[in-house]
Amino acid sequence: MRWLPFLLRPSMPAEGVLKNGKGMQNVNPRLRAVGQAVGIDFIGACERAPNSVEAHALLAYAAEVAPAKQNTLQEVLFRHYFTDGLYPAGDNLEAAADEAGLDGAAALAYAQDEKNKARVVQEARRNAMGGVSGVPHFRIQGEDAFSGAQSPAAIVELIEEAAAAA
Repeated sequence: MRWLPFLLRPSMPAEGVLKNGKGMQNVNPRLRAVGQAVGIDFIGACERAPNSVEAHALLAYAAEVAPAKQNTLQEVLFRHYFTDGLYPAGDNLEAAADEAGLDGAAALAYAQDEKNKARVVQEARRNAMGGVSGVPHFRIQGEDAFSGAQSPAAIVELIEEAAAAA
C-alpha cells in the first residue's frame, strides 16, 4: 500500500482555517458513524481545518526512506488530527514521525523543505487531473478501483480479484 497526495482544499492557507470551535459540531454524523464502525473516534478535537501539504511531504519522506512505515505514519497522523486534536505541522509532525519509527527531525526537515512541498503539490495536482476527486481513492495494480469509504469486505474482495487475475 502507498499513500499518495490529494488536496481536498488546494487553496487552504498554510495555517489552516478556524472551525466552529472544538467538538462534535465539526464532525459529520455519517463520518462519525462510519468511523465508529471501524474503531475510529472522530471527535472534532482540532479547532482548525488543516493544510495537509507538509503532512503529505512527511508521507513522501516515509515512502522514500522506509516504505514499510508509511502506512503506520498515516495511521498516526489520522489519530493525531481526528482523535487527539493535533494540528499537522511542526512539532506534531515530528512527533508523528518518531511514533512511526522514523527519524522525526529528519522527517520534519524534509516535510518543511520548499522543494519537497512543491513536489507534493504537483503530484496532488496530477492525481486530481487524473480523475481523483475525493478521498479515500483506491487504485489496485495501477487501475482506479473506487473512491469513498468502503466496507473492509468490499476492499478485500477487489484485492482478491486483482490477485487472482495477476
